Amino acid sequence: MKKRISVVLLVLSLGSLWAEKPRRYVEAGFILGAGFANNYLKYADFFNDEHIIRINFNQMGRYDFNLVSDMAAQTFLNVSGERFSVGVFTGLEGMFYGSISKQLFKLLSDGNTGSYSKADFAFGGAVFADTGINVETQLGKLRLRISPAVFLPLVYIPKPKKTALTIRTGEDTMSITGTVALDIYSPVKLGSGGDLSVDMSGLSQVMDSGALGFDLTLGAEYPLASMLDAGILVSHIPIGLSRLSHQAKMQAEFGFNDQVSEASLLDQLKEGNVDDILHIGDPEFSFSRGVFYVSRPMRFDLYSRIKFIGNLLVLRPHAGLSLFTPYGDLPCFNAGLEGQFNVWWLLQLSLSSGYEELVWKHRFGLILNLRVVQLDLGLSTQSQEFTESFALSGLGLSLGMHVGF
Repeated sequence: MKKRISVVLLVLSLGSLWAEKPRRYVEAGFILGAGFANNYLKYADFFNDEHIIRINFNQMGRYDFNLVSDMAAQTFLNVSGERFSVGVFTGLEGMFYGSISKQLFKLLSDGNTGSYSKADFAFGGAVFADTGINVETQLGKLRLRISPAVFLPLVYIPKPKKTALTIRTGEDTMSITGTVALDIYSPVKLGSGGDLSVDMSGLSQVMDSGALGFDLTLGAEYPLASMLDAGILVSHIPIGLSRLSHQAKMQAEFGFNDQVSEASLLDQLKEGNVDDILHIGDPEFSFSRGVFYVSRPMRFDLYSRIKFIGNLLVLRPHAGLSLFTPYGDLPCFNAGLEGQFNVWWLLQLSLSSGYEELVWKHRFGLILNLRVVQLDLGLSTQSQEFTESFALSGLGLSLGMHVGF
């Protein structure tokens, strides 16, 4: 055992000496990430001995049901010097969400004294492709970053103006009906007649159609003291909006009813018999040409780095806003705190907790820097509600690699 420990310590020591050399002058790599979150259903509600989805309606109705999923992928190539770095990147970024107002769950758990009520629901999302240049330079103590990028919304679904569920109850019966209606925008033709499809032949006309947008990311960082740095990062400042001219309108009716069984709708839901009582009509599509302008979410982030014992321990609080998100017109407030533990330049362990675009995220990160190869790993638990974010109501994963010399 002592011999193995000695070998491990020797490898780490040699690795740290190699990692302590100057930064990689040329590097290429990728970053991948994906996640999902909701604020009611936990891991144990899906994976259990009964092999059913557990839904406790007595605990629901405290707040709206929210579901969100996101993904990101990027490849990059960087060239660095002592006081500057220049890089190119290309990638994808997407997010989709849905929500149902708590009135529906209050009805299912508490009952309804009347025979008619309504509950709202909403959904939206977007997928963007982008490519750009990232430039960082040191001017005295001030470090500056500028990153112009061209982006293309592959699909954009704005938040519906108004949608509703209609709930009717009788003495022993209940039915829930609704209509899904949404607008889908794209830079290419989405179909004809009543069938949804993607006309890839239109890709050659994207540049002439004005679908390419342009935005700018700016950042600045300055050391206020030997142990305190402060910075600001403003991402995706819109310079030129994307102009989408192809629109698809989708509409579909759906509903629950309890006429297929003598058991009540609530009892059937509790027993997991969703397939027997859920009815979804065939979606109807209509297509048109128009003009819809889109920008990527614009994010403001103020942060600081508080360093203890050199860079051994670093605390990074931050706060900011997100604008122009698929959630709608209201801005999203973001704030969080990250703690980093650095072992030379070889290893970094981090823990962070924060509220980002209506989702609480608690993340563990690991960076292993062997100079020629650097691995970045991340795992997070997340939810729209703070208490549920510790109960595996959502999960995020990230993986990155840097290779260079």
